[in-house]
Amino acid sequence: MINKQIFEFPIIYTNPIPRIALGWGAHETVADECKSAGMKKALIVTSGLKGTGIIDEIKGILNHGGVATEIYDKITSNPKDHEIMAGYKLFKECQCDGVVAVGGGSSIDTGKCIRVIDANGGQDVTNFSVFLDPPFEETLKKMKPCTIPQISVVTTSGTGAEVTSWAAISNTKARAKVLVSAPNIPSTIAIIDPLLVRLQPRHIAAWTGFDALAHAIEAFVTKVQGPYAYGILLRANELIYKNLREFTYNRMDKDACERMCWASTMGGIGIGFGAGAGIVHGLGHQISALTDCHHGLINAVIMLAGERYNQPAIIEKLAALTRAMGIDTTGMTEWEAADCWFDEIEQLLEDLEITPGQVNQQFGLEEKDLDHIVKVYSNDFCSQGNPKEFNYDECIDLLKSVL
Repeated sequence: MINKQIFEFPIIYTNPIPRIALGWGAHETVADECKSAGMKKALIVTSGLKGTGIIDEIKGILNHGGVATEIYDKITSNPKDHEIMAGYKLFKECQCDGVVAVGGGSSIDTGKCIRVIDANGGQDVTNFSVFLDPPFEETLKKMKPCTIPQISVVTTSGTGAEVTSWAAISNTKARAKVLVSAPNIPSTIAIIDPLLVRLQPRHIAAWTGFDALAHAIEAFVTKVQGPYAYGILLRANELIYKNLREFTYNRMDKDACERMCWASTMGGIGIGFGAGAGIVHGLGHQISALTDCHHGLINAVIMLAGERYNQPAIIEKLAALTRAMGIDTTGMTEWEAADCWFDEIEQLLEDLEITPGQVNQQFGLEEKDLDHIVKVYSNDFCSQGNPKEFNYDECIDLLKSVL
């Protein structure tokens, strides 16, 4: 018998990790991967990536390889429910049989959602949202598994969406960012090519790179993290901390670029190994739902406040993260080493030209929005995995401190 009276999380579950192809020039295999998956006509799902030439490149490779294409490029940051439904409509009208998602998390998560909708009778995408209540396990049992393939071609160094079993979308009616899932939702294969990733503009490299760090940090300190994820997340923290500055200011630095690609994917894998995320993602999701600010940027802006809130519950883990960064903690107590972590992150934010806090000034969030944010967060997986248990008043105070 499982004794839930003793253990808060008596069983740690892992999510499927798709096949991964990471390397210089990996995007050139996209047509071969589509054909291997049985795809004859692909819907290319993207935000457009204007000025990079990436979409023309991918379309050309697919067509030359005998895979027909249609392009849906109306996805925006924090993909909206109506954008996803429009993409599904085009998918059906053009009789596509697979998805090639090209971009960051927004494009990849949209591709996942189109497949979920297709497998479940064309219902509105928000019908497939998963929460703590009703229990997400029961919701998933009612869904049919995704059957069409998805090739995810990554162009950012941040989200890890290419290797996760979730899709984060904005429910515009509920004014909330929600998670969508379904059986067999992960990508068929994730293609990560540093040649494409290095085409990010500087500010996007900083924001998405910090998003990768936020995954590695939060998945490491969460109370559901287990040994599977421990080592991979420490390594992801080390790689990002030691390479994000260099990559942000010189995307042609091949070593920093490749290391950021590895680390970003490792963060997503760590989440999939049962670790999940916490209060930074949980509150950040809802702030982005209301203000449409960039997901990685809001994670960076509230990271210090979120982990200060958690600090009493994660001293040893913060000290371990400090050591993983390469900081000499000889002679320090665990508390002192944990405090050092905040100093290092604060300096990193300054070097990336990201201002912590000041969410009202930076994004227009207002105090009247805080109650809504916290209530949505209370039913989010992130509130369950966060090191400190959910407390409404404390969450309100945290948000006021960054307003």
